Amino acid sequence: MEVLVAGAGPAGLATAAGLAPAGHDVRVLERAPGLRRGGGAVTLTSGGTAALRALGVDVADLGRHLEVLDSRTDDGRPLMRVPLGDLGRRWGTPTTSVLRRTLLDRLAARLPDGSLVTGAAVEEVEPHRRRPVVHRADGASAAADVVVGADGERSPVRRCLRPGAVPARTGWTTWQGCSRVDHPLTGGDRVLFMTGPAGFCDLQPAGDGLLQWSFSTPPGALPASTPAGAAAAALRERFGGWADPVPDVLAAALGRPDDAAEGGPTGWDHRTAPVPAVWGAGAVTLVGDAAHVMPPSLGQGVNQALEDAHALAAALAVLPVGAATADVAAALRGYEARRARQVRPVAALAGSEQAITHRALSRGVMRSLPDAWALGLWGSMVRRSSAALAG
Repeated sequence: MEVLVAGAGPAGLATAAGLAPAGHDVRVLERAPGLRRGGGAVTLTSGGTAALRALGVDVADLGRHLEVLDSRTDDGRPLMRVPLGDLGRRWGTPTTSVLRRTLLDRLAARLPDGSLVTGAAVEEVEPHRRRPVVHRADGASAAADVVVGADGERSPVRRCLRPGAVPARTGWTTWQGCSRVDHPLTGGDRVLFMTGPAGFCDLQPAGDGLLQWSFSTPPGALPASTPAGAAAAALRERFGGWADPVPDVLAAALGRPDDAAEGGPTGWDHRTAPVPAVWGAGAVTLVGDAAHVMPPSLGQGVNQALEDAHALAAALAVLPVGAATADVAAALRGYEARRARQVRPVAALAGSEQAITHRALSRGVMRSLPDAWALGLWGSMVRRSSAALAG
């Protein structure tokens, strides 16, 4: 079939990488003038790496494999320890931290020459024709057998399918970056979560001598509209008194308060939306944030996008050559229904922000959890939301 994919982020490239080897004629339309390689690192759980492997991507040397998720209070007291490596060995797929640009390049390398079209912003889709029509900002239009919206949380394709589905802000904001920090975490295999009244901190190795860092602040504290220099100063003030290694990370990533040069992190406000049972129409469907917006609280955004790509490729693989439009639409609705059931619980949990909210009661409960129980809870979330592991 002829397939048009709107968006060349992880969701769009993974979708194309899953469909092109099956013989489909796939084109990816990206509004930016090139691949958007910014954004630091992403954490791929065993579900995400299983999906990549099912799509034919080698994950053995992808990023830095993680062995432990270590959760602590802002003063350094232990909360919870999840032995991530045990899950990787059990399922045969690791948890890994990988630079976003590395992931994009690995996916793009699987696409046929000429299938990625940059500077092509999709503005509108007509889903109810026999072959849906895509309209671009430059005035060009094209029809296809299948159209896939992989165009993010502000998806124009979703807007055409469900005009009233606008993601809502949760109030939380994340500020992040990727820096060279002289600390054992940078070259290690451990993720460190820290939580306190000021917010939430996530530190993890990103490979190439870089440490991925993010600071999430509660509602009203530091919105993404804050200028970068002011945000850097505010983060130093809010988190500067936390336990090691936070002060060193702040100094290396944002400079010290008396530094003359102003730099700043990248910030974005968290958004969430209910996951519908059906998110497409006709021969048009969605993947990734376009289908199910969720905050980064559980690190599931990219993982669920990869799971979508794998599940969509599997749904279309069973169709015969020359399948009728009604059969294509039925296959897409089946894909959406299955993925909605899998992704809805994790999206709701992420949207509640409970995983990063500091509460005395939850801290007491977490402190009493044995490693095996913590591993069971984390593993259950990963497996239940995964199309690749379920298979």
